Amino acid sequence: MAWEAINNIAVDKDLPLVIVVNDNERSYARTIGGLADHLATLRTTQGYERVLDWGRRSLARTPVVGGAMFETLHGVKKGLKDIVAPQGMFEDLGLKYLGPVDGHDEQAIERALRNAKEFGGPVLVHVITQKGRGYRPALEDVADQFHGVGKFNPETGLPFEVAGRIWTDEFNDEMVAVGSERDDVVAITAAMLIPVGLDGFAAAHPDRVFDVGIAEQHAVTMASGLAYAGLHPVVAVYATFLNRAFDQLLMDCSLHRAGVTFVLDRAGITGSDGASHNGMWDMALLSIVPGLRLAAPRDGAQVRALLREALDVDDGPTVLRFPKGDVADPVASVRRHRDVDVLFETREDAVDALLVGVGAFAWLARDVGEKLAAQGVSVRVIDPRWVLPVDDTVIELAGRASAVAVIEDNLVTSGVGSAVTAALREAGVAAPVHQYGIPKRFLHHASRGQLLEELGLTADSVFADLHPRLS
Repeated sequence: MAWEAINNIAVDKDLPLVIVVNDNERSYARTIGGLADHLATLRTTQGYERVLDWGRRSLARTPVVGGAMFETLHGVKKGLKDIVAPQGMFEDLGLKYLGPVDGHDEQAIERALRNAKEFGGPVLVHVITQKGRGYRPALEDVADQFHGVGKFNPETGLPFEVAGRIWTDEFNDEMVAVGSERDDVVAITAAMLIPVGLDGFAAAHPDRVFDVGIAEQHAVTMASGLAYAGLHPVVAVYATFLNRAFDQLLMDCSLHRAGVTFVLDRAGITGSDGASHNGMWDMALLSIVPGLRLAAPRDGAQVRALLREALDVDDGPTVLRFPKGDVADPVASVRRHRDVDVLFETREDAVDALLVGVGAFAWLARDVGEKLAAQGVSVRVIDPRWVLPVDDTVIELAGRASAVAVIEDNLVTSGVGSAVTAALREAGVAAPVHQYGIPKRFLHHASRGQLLEELGLTADSVFADLHPRLS
């Protein structure tokens, strides 16, 4: 969109528009690519006006008269500009370039903005700043700790609470292990190597990791091309950022049955990251993509197992999604029924209720099942592992239950529950489906626990709603 907007700006040469590029050499990680290199070149050149002053003084001592003086000075200015501060990229796009300017010098900034305003056309003001300036811990650790900040000791810069093992760590470690076994596995990140857990793989296999910058659309199309070249790309992004690349996933990847694995970190409710970062849209969007298979691991062991299963699929896209925060305690299964794990059951034949726990909500479904069993309700709790498309085994088990409940960390609208409902209807299974998930609205800023409580996505709340429906 930024390039599209810049291209459109060139249509009106008299547009009174000032664009400020705050250049601190970072997005989340360090900026990369052609534009980043161009800005780096401009950063390292001194202002050409000072060199131009030297040119004026030299010409003053040169016997040039009349219009020739102007033409000579103009030629010197143009030549010096191209040599000392190469600006062709911006001027070719219809933007007058001004800078670089010290972003921590208020007077210099004010002077630059006044000059830009008076120019009478589109101007790009290139401002150099330092991320974390004035705070030593931030300067020493800008990349990860101080991008998103929780409670920390201002004297040391260290968090008050030391994080335990998180879901991302499981993926990180397994990618390193897989990378040592398979030369065809490569990884793609959109400027977030560390947050999505690809830093371990990058350290072990630096030539097999591609950072495309904040360009998720390009990442997906590039991955599709790499798949056709015989590789198996792993595209790791936050779940909410996959929204940006839906068209590429649909038309460049799935349409052409490219074997690409997408790993969606921070899926479901993230809470304290804010409304834009809740990864609550992915399963609703991906449920309509033909040929796509989506897995939702319930714990760390399943992250590892399902990643390997996904990497063995080469005839279409696969998706692995898991939430933010500490990884869930292991949720053991009592048995495996084909490809579906049975987590709890009161009997092996027909039951009153089949509970389908999706991913990290498997423990919630099991807790609800135990509460129902304590009230005399016969129940079976399952983890499908691969939740989209709906597995035939889920349909079979639903046919042996009087009612079905699906609990998911995703929109109720068009999510896994909706897919199960449609699959049962098509198969002629009459059991009603009760859906529990996130309502179709933007969630306010709060902790994950607070939001789950507010939305009724706790064992007590789901039990209180479901139990009367089963009587």
